[in-house]
Amino acid sequence: MTVRAAVSLLLLLAGAVAGCATSPIGPASLDAGDRPRRPTSRERDMAAEAYYHYAVAQMAAQAGRFKEALPPMEEALRRDPNSAYLWSQLAQWLVRAEQPAEALTAARKAVQLAPEDAQPHITLAELLRAQKKYSEAEAELEKAIALNPSADEAYLTLARYQVEQKALDRARATLLRLTDKQPRNVQAQFLLGRLAIEAEQWDEAIARLSRAVDLDPDHDGAWTALGYVYESQHRTDDAIDIYRRAVKANPDNPAFVERLGDLLIRLGRFKEAEGEVEALAELAPRDPRVWMKLGAVFYEQKQWDKAGEAFRRVVVLEPSNLRARYFLATTYMDAGKDAEAQAELEKILKADPRSIDARVQLGFLSGKAKKYDEAVALLREAVNIDPKRPELFLYLGTAYFRAKEYDRAVQTLQEGLTLDEKQKDLHFQLGVVYEKQAKFEEAVRQFRQVITLDPKHAEAYNYVGYMYAEKGQNLDEAVQLITKALTLEPENGYFIDSLGWAYYQQGKYPDALRELKRAVEKAKEDPVIFEHLGDAYHKNGHDEDAARAWEKALQLDPAADGVRKKLDDARARLRRAQGERSKASQ
Repeated sequence: MTVRAAVSLLLLLAGAVAGCATSPIGPASLDAGDRPRRPTSRERDMAAEAYYHYAVAQMAAQAGRFKEALPPMEEALRRDPNSAYLWSQLAQWLVRAEQPAEALTAARKAVQLAPEDAQPHITLAELLRAQKKYSEAEAELEKAIALNPSADEAYLTLARYQVEQKALDRARATLLRLTDKQPRNVQAQFLLGRLAIEAEQWDEAIARLSRAVDLDPDHDGAWTALGYVYESQHRTDDAIDIYRRAVKANPDNPAFVERLGDLLIRLGRFKEAEGEVEALAELAPRDPRVWMKLGAVFYEQKQWDKAGEAFRRVVVLEPSNLRARYFLATTYMDAGKDAEAQAELEKILKADPRSIDARVQLGFLSGKAKKYDEAVALLREAVNIDPKRPELFLYLGTAYFRAKEYDRAVQTLQEGLTLDEKQKDLHFQLGVVYEKQAKFEEAVRQFRQVITLDPKHAEAYNYVGYMYAEKGQNLDEAVQLITKALTLEPENGYFIDSLGWAYYQQGKYPDALRELKRAVEKAKEDPVIFEHLGDAYHKNGHDEDAARAWEKALQLDPAADGVRKKLDDARARLRRAQGERSKASQ
C-alpha cells in the first residue's frame, strides 16, 4: 500500500473540515444573499494537500522519527500557513527533534494565529518551562485559564510548575481554584493531598486522599499515598485497612498486595503476610521478588521446607541470583541439611570466588563438623579479602577458640578490636577465651566492658555472675548480676541455673533447689544443670533424687568422671541406709 493510500481516509475526514476551517469567513466573503462564499477548488486542493503532508508527518512522528516528520510538516504549513493547530503540532515535534529555539518560534506563531484558543497557550507554556522561563510560562497558563476557566489542564499544569519551583503555597492556591470550579476533580484532590503530606498536615492529607479514592477507586497513586500517610503516622491498622480496600478495588493490581504483605512483614505479622504474599505469587508467578518475600515469610516462621522451596523457585527463575542461593543455603543450615547447604555455598563461590558471606557460612559448617582446620582456613581467606571488617575477626577468633588455639584466638580478637574498640561481640568472645585460659581478672574486665557498651547485654551479666559463683567469690554481687540478667531474659534456663548455683555457693540450699528445678524445665538437656540439681538435692538430704539427677547428667555426658564419683558415692550411701533400715526392722 502506498503512503497516499494509507492516508486516504484521513484526507476524506480532514478535507471536509479543512475546507471550512482554513478559509476565514468574514463580511467581505458574503455574497448579496448573505450566503458564505464556497471555497474555490484551488483552496480545497491546497487544504487537502496540507492534510496529506500532515498525515505523512504524523506517521513518522508516531514511529518516533521526529526529524523525518519535519519536512512533510513544513510542506503542510506551506499549503496552510494559517493553521494554529499545525504550528502547535510542529512545535511539539521540534522539541522531540532537539530544536528548542525553532519549537518556541512555532509555538508563538500558533498563539498569534489563535489567541482565543487555550491549547496553544498551554503548548507555549510547556516550551517556556523547558527553558526554565517560569514567569512567562505561568503567564501563558493564566491566559489559558482565563479563556477556558472550567478546563482542568491549565490549572494542573500551572500547579506542577509551581511545585517544581518549590512554591508549594502557590501550587495549593492554584489547585484550590480548580476545586472551586470542579470539586469532584480527582487529580486536584490527589495533588492537594500530596501537598498536605509535604507540609506534614496529616489530617488534610487524609481528607483529600480519601476524597480522591472515593471519587476514583482506580486511582493507584491516591491509595498508595493514603497508605503511606497512615504508615508514617504509625496508624498501621488503618494502613492495613487501606491496602485491603485498594486490593478489593483493584484486584488485578499486584502492587497493593505487595504493599500489604510488606507492611505485615515489617510488623512481624508473618502468618497474615503469608496469605497476602501467596496471593501475590499467584498474580505474578514468575516474579522472583515475590518468591523471595515468600521465602522470608516462611523463614521467619521457621517453616524451613516451605522457605527452601520458595528460595529454590527464585534460583530456578534467576540462576544467577546469588542472594537467593545464599538464603537457600542458610535455610538448609537451619533445617539441619548441612550437605545441601554446603553444595549451594560452593556454587556461590564458583560464581563469585571473592564471596565473603559464602566463606563465612562454609566456615561455620566446617566448625560444626569439627573440621577446625578447614574452618580456620576459610575464615582466614575471608579476613584477607576484606581486612577492615571487625566481625570477620570475631568469626576467625571463634574458630581458633573452638580449635583450642587460645593464644591465636586472643591475638585475632584483639586485632579486630583495633578496627572497632566498641565492638561488644569481640569483647565478649575475648572474655570467653580468657575464662577458658583461667585468666579470671582479664575475663571479668572484658565482660564488664561489654556491659558498659551495652547495659542490656544479659549474657555478660550472667557470665560474670556465674564466674564469681564458680569461684565462691563476691557471691552477693554474683546474685545481683545474675538477677539483672534474668530481668532481661526471665525465661532463660541457663541464667536460672546460674542463680541456683550462686545460692548453692551461699549455702542457701532450699533456694538453690527451687531455682535449679526450674532450670532443668527451661533447659532440659544440659548435663551441668543436672549435676547442679543433683548437688542441691544432696545438700537438702534427698539422695535418691540426687542420684536420679546425676544419672541424667551422665547420660548426657558419659565422660563426666566427677559426676560418676558423686553418683557412686550416693549409691553407696543409699545402700548403707537400706542396710541400716533392714537391720533396724529385724
